Amino acid sequence: MRENDKLLYKTLKTLLNEKLSPQEAQSLREEGFEIKNPTRKTAVMVALYKKASAGDLSAIKELRSIVSEKNIDKPTGEKAVMIIDDIRNKDV
Repeated sequence: MRENDKLLYKTLKTLLNEKLSPQEAQSLREEGFEIKNPTRKTAVMVALYKKASAGDLSAIKELRSIVSEKNIDKPTGEKAVMIIDDIRNKDV
């Protein structure tokens, strides 16, 4: 089973990294997306974005997870802030 997963991953990665045909790239440009070197991955992301902008909650969640993955890969040097509410109501 593990080898099948690796093969699927490699195949998908290869397919997604293929460049779009000039007609497909032009279609994206006509929709208002100015993208340099568009790939199939780009087209998938645009389709996901369109679904999310139409209100599809699962598409919104998926985009958020993709964006947060990118931020995790590239740390900005910022530290997380934890707010602790330690002020207690004296009347209780």
